[in-house]
Amino acid sequence: MLTNYLKIALRTLWRSPLYSLLNMTGLALGIACCLLIALYVYDEWSYDRFHRHADQIYRVVETQQQADGEYEVAVTPGPLAPTIKSDFPEVVEVARYGRWSGLMKYGKQVFEEPALYFADNSLLRMFDFPLVKGNLRTVLTRPDELVMTETAARKYFGEGWQQNPSVIGSVLRMNDQQNFRVVGILKDVPANSHLQFGILLSFEYAAADPWNYAWGSNNFHTYVQLRPGTDAAAFREKLKGQLIRYNPKTETKLALQRMTDIHLHSRFAFNTDNWTPRGDIFYVRLFATVGLIVLLIACVNFINLSTARSARRAREVGVRKTIGAFRWHLVLQFLGESALLTVAAVAAAVLLASALLPLFNELTGKQLSLNYVGGPFWLSLGVLTVAVSVLAGLYPAVFLSGYRPAEVLKGGGLLALGQSVRSRRSFGLRQMLVVGQFGLSLVLIIGTVFIFNQLRYMQQKSLGFEKSQLLYVRMGGNLRQQAARFKEELLRQSSIQAATTTTSTLVDVANESNIAWEGGPAEVDFLVTQMNVDPDFLPTVGMKLASGRNFRIQAAGAEPSFLVNETAARRMGLTARTALNKRVEFWGTKGRIVGVVRDFHFRPLNVPIAPFILRYAPAEPYFQLLVRTRPGRTPEALAQIQALYARFEKDAPLSYGFVNEELDRQYRAEERTGQIMKYFAGLAIFVSCLGLFGLSTFTAEQRTKEIGIRKVLGASVASVVALLSKDFLKLVLIAFGLASPVAWWAVNRWLQNFAYRIDTEWWVFALAGLLAIAIALLTISFQSLKAALVNPASSLRKE
Repeated sequence: MLTNYLKIALRTLWRSPLYSLLNMTGLALGIACCLLIALYVYDEWSYDRFHRHADQIYRVVETQQQADGEYEVAVTPGPLAPTIKSDFPEVVEVARYGRWSGLMKYGKQVFEEPALYFADNSLLRMFDFPLVKGNLRTVLTRPDELVMTETAARKYFGEGWQQNPSVIGSVLRMNDQQNFRVVGILKDVPANSHLQFGILLSFEYAAADPWNYAWGSNNFHTYVQLRPGTDAAAFREKLKGQLIRYNPKTETKLALQRMTDIHLHSRFAFNTDNWTPRGDIFYVRLFATVGLIVLLIACVNFINLSTARSARRAREVGVRKTIGAFRWHLVLQFLGESALLTVAAVAAAVLLASALLPLFNELTGKQLSLNYVGGPFWLSLGVLTVAVSVLAGLYPAVFLSGYRPAEVLKGGGLLALGQSVRSRRSFGLRQMLVVGQFGLSLVLIIGTVFIFNQLRYMQQKSLGFEKSQLLYVRMGGNLRQQAARFKEELLRQSSIQAATTTTSTLVDVANESNIAWEGGPAEVDFLVTQMNVDPDFLPTVGMKLASGRNFRIQAAGAEPSFLVNETAARRMGLTARTALNKRVEFWGTKGRIVGVVRDFHFRPLNVPIAPFILRYAPAEPYFQLLVRTRPGRTPEALAQIQALYARFEKDAPLSYGFVNEELDRQYRAEERTGQIMKYFAGLAIFVSCLGLFGLSTFTAEQRTKEIGIRKVLGASVASVVALLSKDFLKLVLIAFGLASPVAWWAVNRWLQNFAYRIDTEWWVFALAGLLAIAIALLTISFQSLKAALVNPASSLRKE
C-alpha cells in the first residue's frame, strides 16, 4: 500500500509540474530563511554558555540615584571586589576586569594592542579560558606578568611559537615604559564570549595607581561566582548596600546581572559596556519573528495551492471512497504527498542556505556555518521537516479527504465541480490566507522603510560639532611626550586647518568618574564622562559655548579649569550662567568651571546626552590628536601626517581614522538590521507573489469557458483582465488595512529604543500599500492577460 501511495504521489507531482515547482520553491525559500535565522538566533543565545559555571557567575552593576532618575552602569570601583570576597561567604571567587591601551614591543616588532585588558588571576579560575602553557594558579599574580592568546602568540613569536621553549619568560615592553613577562598562553577566546581579549595584564599593575583603588572611580567590571545552591535573589538584596557601606557619600546601590544575559541584555547608561560589541535581545526576537513569518507565508502558499486545486482531485477521492478507501487512508496519502514535497524542499533549502551563508555572514558580521556532521543539525532538520509537513499538509489532507462520492461523481464537468468546491469554505479560507500573506509582507516592508529612515536620520543629525574632515591620530611610543611639538609641526602643513591634543577620539569615550561641586549636597554626586583637552579643542571640533570662555594656556601650578556641557550643569541644579566659576572636584583635582559647552552627542542617538566634563591638564600625557583637514585636501593631509609621524616616532606604527566613519559604526546594528529586513521583506513579498501567481493561474484555468463566452458577447481584453484581477486586488487592499495598525504599533515600539527618533509619517504606509498593490497587479496581470488573449473558439470548442 505504501508503495502504491508513493507512486500516486510522484505521479501527481509530475502531472502538475508548475504547481509542484511553485510549492517547492516557496517552501524551500521559507525553510532556507528559517535555517539562516535559526543559526543567527542560536549563536546569539549561546554567548558565555560554554563556561562550566555559567549559571553561577554574575556581573556586579550599579544603580545610580541621580536627580532625574536611576541610571544603571556596568562598571564599579576597584576596591569593591576584595570587600565582596571577604564579606560574603556565598561568594566562591571574585574578579576584576578592566580595559587598557598601549603599544607592545617585542624585539624590533611594535604592535598597537586594541584588545589589552587587566584582570585578576581569579578570572581564569572562574571562566573556562584554558591555558596551553603556564600554571593556572600562579599566572597574573605579579605586577609585571601577562598572558596572551594563541593568536597573539603567533603575532609576536611567529607560527612556530609552540616549539619555542623561550616563549614563556619572554619580555614585552609596553609604551616604552614598563616590561612584562609572558607567563602563560591561553587558547583563543571563543567568538561567543562577551569577554574578548588578546593580552591580559596582571591587575596588580593597575593596583599600583592609587586612583584605581579610590571609591570614587568606576573603571572595572566586577564578576562574582556564587556557591552552588545560593539563592541569587537573596544575595542580590544583601549586596545592594555594599557600596554605601564603604562609601557613605554615595547613594549608589549594587545589583547583579547574569553572565548569560550580558551579551543580549546590556543597555547601560554612559556607554560603560562598550568594550566589546554587544547583541540586543530585541533584534534576536525580531529576526526570529521574521524567519517564522517567511516560513508561515510559504506554508500558506502550500495550503492555498492545494485547496485551490482540490477540484482536480475530487473525482480521485470519490473513486477511492467508492471502492472502499477509508478517510484516514486518504489523509495519510495526502500527508505523504505533502511530506514528499517538503523533503524535496528541505533538501533544496539546505543547498540554498549553504550558498547564501557567505552573504548572510557578511550582513550579520558573524562566521556562522552549517554543521553537517553534528547530530543536533540533522535532528533539528528532521523536526523542521515533520513540522512543516504537518503544518502545510494537514488542512489540505483533511479538506480533500472530506469529499462525498455522490457529490463529485454525479457529473457536471470541471466547471460544476469548481463551483461545488467554491461553495465550500475553502474559498473563504484561501481569501483569508492571501490577506494574511500580504498583511505580513506589508508589515515587513513598512518596518524596513522606517529602519532605513531612522538610520539616515541618525547619520545626518547635527551632533553639536563638525564631524566631516575630522580625523584622529593615535600617538604612540615617545610621541606622547612630544605631543605639543608634533602638533605645532603639523599646523605648519598647508593641508591642515586645525589640530588639538586630547585623550580620546570623541567616539570611544569611556572614562567616567564622580564629580562633586560647590553648593551641591555633600552626600550626592553623579557619574560624568571626561576628556583631557588643550585650548584648541573647541575651535578644532567646532563646538560652541553656551556661556563663559574657552580654556587659556596657563602656567604650571595655576588653578585647573574645567568646561562642562549643559546636561552636566543641569544635573548640578545649575544653569549655563550660574555654573560659571563654581568650584568642582573631579579625579582628585579641584578647580573652577570657566565655561559651559552646548550639548553635543558623544554617544549613539539611542541614549540621551550624558554629563560631560573637559579638563585642561597640560602636565598629563595626551594619547590622541584630532586633526581637521582643509576641504578637498584630505589625501594630501594624510601623506603629510604620515611623513611627519615617521620623523617623530620610529617604532610605533601610525594609526588613524575618520571620526565620521567611527560614528557611523555606532549604528552598525541598525544598519545590519535594515539590510537583513530588506532582503527578508523582499523574500516574503516574492513568496507571497508565488502563491498569488499560482492562484491566478488556477482561477484563469477554471474560468476559461466563462472568459470565452464573455468575449463572444463582446467583452474587451481590458474588461476581462479587470474581471480576473479585481478580486485579488480587493484582498491586497484588505491586507493593507489590517497591516497598517500592526506595523504602526511595531514601528513605534522599536523607535522607543532611541532617545532621538523620527516621526511615524503616513506617507510611508501609503507608499508600502501602493508598492504591494503594484506588485500584486503585476503578478496577476500576467495570467489574466494571457487568459484574456485566448481565442474563444479554442476555449469553447468542446461545448
